[in-house]
Amino acid sequence: MKRGALLVLVALLAAGCGSHKKSESTTLPHVLPNAATPDEWAQRVVDRFLRPMNSDLQVVTNFNNPQIRLFIASANPTTIRVINTRMRDLQKCTAKLVTIGPPPPHQPKLTDISFHFRRACPDYELVATKLLQATEFLGSGRTDVISRGQDVARSARPASGRAANQFAAGVKIAQRLAEFQRAGLKPSL
Repeated sequence: MKRGALLVLVALLAAGCGSHKKSESTTLPHVLPNAATPDEWAQRVVDRFLRPMNSDLQVVTNFNNPQIRLFIASANPTTIRVINTRMRDLQKCTAKLVTIGPPPPHQPKLTDISFHFRRACPDYELVATKLLQATEFLGSGRTDVISRGQDVARSARPASGRAANQFAAGVKIAQRLAEFQRAGLKPSL
């Protein structure tokens, strides 16, 4: 089981999580010109938002896995690096949507997708901040601080649930649209 969890984390690294490039958190996101077509906007959402979010949310989902917790407690450098990288990326959720820009006008389904994702981002950013803090506490090696880390991780659950509901609602709409399917988004099974 321990090996399986490590393989998941290594797979995340292989998916592009290993970048050591640091970006300043005070810089404003690069804003793209408004998308001219629904296809252009859908492609941006898939490439710049959904694909990175998939990797970020895998870390959120697996955070409470006992094996991952063991790796955190033992300060496994790969585990810590993946968590830090993915949660820092998740903290940029709103900035990514700003970069993508609004959907083309007069596209109510695209507007609905944008609405749901914009509602999910503040909660996901809170979750990311809490899980970064929890990781630091859980890996401290001090029992009193470890229990604080467990409390911080637990406190992220309400925001995570709200964000997941909004995110899922947006994805569900997108999966039914041809422009998102052309951009590579697969329908749920």
